[in-house]
Amino acid sequence: MRSRKMLLGKKLNNKGMSLVEVIIAITILGLVAVPVLHSMTTAMVYNQKARIRQEMTLTAESIMETFKGYDLEELKARFTPGGTGIEGVHYQDATPGHSGYSFSTVPKLIGTETADEYTFCINDMEAENGQLYDVTLTATPNSVEKVMEMENTETTRDAIFQGDRDYDKNAVRKMKDDFRSYMTQLEGAFESDAVVKINDTVTSVQGNIDKLYDESTAGIYVGNYLHLNERTLTFEIAADGDDYKVTPKMTYSYFLKDYPYYVKEETESRSDEYDGADPPSGNTEESIGTSKTLDRFPADGSFLTYTVDISATCPDGYIYKNKKEAGLNRLMVYYYPQYNLEPGHDKIVVDNQANITDFQCYILKQRAADINESTTKIKENSYQASVEIKNSASGFEVFHNFDDNIADGSSTTAPSISGTYDNAYSYTKLVSGTTTPEFVAKYEEQEVLSYKIELKVEQGGREITKLESTMSEKIK
Repeated sequence: MRSRKMLLGKKLNNKGMSLVEVIIAITILGLVAVPVLHSMTTAMVYNQKARIRQEMTLTAESIMETFKGYDLEELKARFTPGGTGIEGVHYQDATPGHSGYSFSTVPKLIGTETADEYTFCINDMEAENGQLYDVTLTATPNSVEKVMEMENTETTRDAIFQGDRDYDKNAVRKMKDDFRSYMTQLEGAFESDAVVKINDTVTSVQGNIDKLYDESTAGIYVGNYLHLNERTLTFEIAADGDDYKVTPKMTYSYFLKDYPYYVKEETESRSDEYDGADPPSGNTEESIGTSKTLDRFPADGSFLTYTVDISATCPDGYIYKNKKEAGLNRLMVYYYPQYNLEPGHDKIVVDNQANITDFQCYILKQRAADINESTTKIKENSYQASVEIKNSASGFEVFHNFDDNIADGSSTTAPSISGTYDNAYSYTKLVSGTTTPEFVAKYEEQEVLSYKIELKVEQGGREITKLESTMSEKIK
């Protein structure tokens, strides 16, 4: 009975939380929530900016390629206020007197000659996201170079390809980017117990293959062990209904070689490490393992390849498309040699799928403005191109300047021309019994001015993205 009374007499705590406790709880919640919300907001803003930057970079690349497709005289006309501007680019009259196209010039001294630096502007350009941006393209004269050009070209019957050094400058970067698609296959090329050392930490290759693609880990970054093998520039000459068309394609092949790694193992401690004393029973220590190299990937001796979409810079993807009656019978290839390959691995393929008879192919290597004369002269001494003629019909002839050291040197390497063709002529060396002198007369040496092109996209004075490239203009 006494216990029951005591229980009934005990007061129960039904008060809940006091105001002070509620304030303390809200304060703690605020201290935790504010940084979290701030981080989430910051991440959203950063992702949005990154997405905009990526979109505008793609737009800038499109503008750059279109811009380089015009000569300076046409660009000046297009960028005159009220001009047609760049095809596919639109602007709003958001700022009267400021919006639209414009250009200005500033004289620059190049050696002993004066040339204009051009600044082309697209103000209040309307992007696909609906926002407005300012685009500035600056063409700065860089150097004067000499090239061989044909003096009687006709666009109605001549397919003309003008090479671009940017393809070669970006070749290594493109190769490294392309190699990421082979991550799974590369992981399978290593032993199950293969390891690498990252910042003094031994890391298994299996399950961590992505770390081998991290450029910050310089010692094990796979990009440092990739090698270019061959560049193939192909021209497909085909019949398309009532038209002839010529499509260019550039393919690089490459491979991975001498990649260093280890095979992890356990080794017993040597007794002489204990100064005559018996080593502890059963004592072992981990070793990073046996040093090895992945001598070749792919191991079967084949090569990895990636294709450069050079057709994107051509109208409709062709360097030539016209009615058959126009009489396509010449292909002119002005290209820049790729010197970072073994001799003969810079390959040009002409595929005459249309079986056009009495066809002439002119292949002329050009001097690159960004490689100095002494270096070019040395490279030219051992440079050898490989030319393959496919599906040739009767009367197919090849004209070239492979025997010419384009840096005014004397030593060159003979070209390798394969396939079926009637004749091959060099315009720099007389060939007994040929009409080489007549061929030489068809060409003239032209001076061209090389420009460095910088494209910037800004919004409200803030830089969104920037690109750099080059272009050349014939000196009138």
